[in-house]
Amino acid sequence: MKRAAAVALLAAFPTVSACDPSYALDGNPIPPGKCRPGAGASEFVATSFYRRALIEKQVRSAFEGFVDPAFIEHKPDIAGGDREGAIRFLEGLMAELPQARWELLRVVADRDLVAIHARFTPEPGAPAYAVADFFRIADCRIVEHWDVVSPPPREAPNSQSRF
Repeated sequence: MKRAAAVALLAAFPTVSACDPSYALDGNPIPPGKCRPGAGASEFVATSFYRRALIEKQVRSAFEGFVDPAFIEHKPDIAGGDREGAIRFLEGLMAELPQARWELLRVVADRDLVAIHARFTPEPGAPAYAVADFFRIADCRIVEHWDVVSPPPREAPNSQSRF
């Protein structure tokens, strides 16, 4: 009975089962040599990065902790398409929109790929953007990123929310 309960608990929390519990719950990067690649570890890395960089607005710290130095950025707005360019872009965005808010809504992880569906609100009361971020993870570090950003609709003939 206890074994079944433990298995059920681990299944409900894939991040914990993929990472050593001593650091899996603190939101810090997985130490070198402790990475156990798979969907759980990839999800942990991507969501921890997202929370630190965008929700907590600690951009540089998030990149230094979770993003590989050889990172490739596919967003065409980011000069250089590299880690430093992405840091400068996000730090500039946060300086320009200090009250911006990101909400992590859904996460899908498959081996080394993670998709995050998020809501981005540039300022209180502003209509929200729908964002889909895609991360590729290697050795528990983000090595590649793509995104799709959809502005608020002008008209919404579909009554179903994007969120």
